[in-house]
Amino acid sequence: MIKNSNNQGEILDTENVLGKYKENIELIQQSLKQLELDITELQSEGLVEIEKLAIELSKLQKLSTSIEFKAKLLICDNGETIETIKT
Repeated sequence: MIKNSNNQGEILDTENVLGKYKENIELIQQSLKQLELDITELQSEGLVEIEKLAIELSKLQKLSTSIEFKAKLLICDNGETIETIKT
């Protein structure tokens, strides 16, 4: 009989732990659903697009620097003639 009551206690403990896990999983699922809604809202507001635009702006700045450097290479020291450099 003692073993049976010990097993019963272990079963109840296990059920309690599983119940807490279930509650935590449900909370996590609710948080994920809310996060998904928040992301959808941000995308609709275009905030994700701003990050893409920032990346494109960075690329344009690098390109502008490169063009400026190449333009300086095309000008001769005296400024009277222009040389072309094959890339």
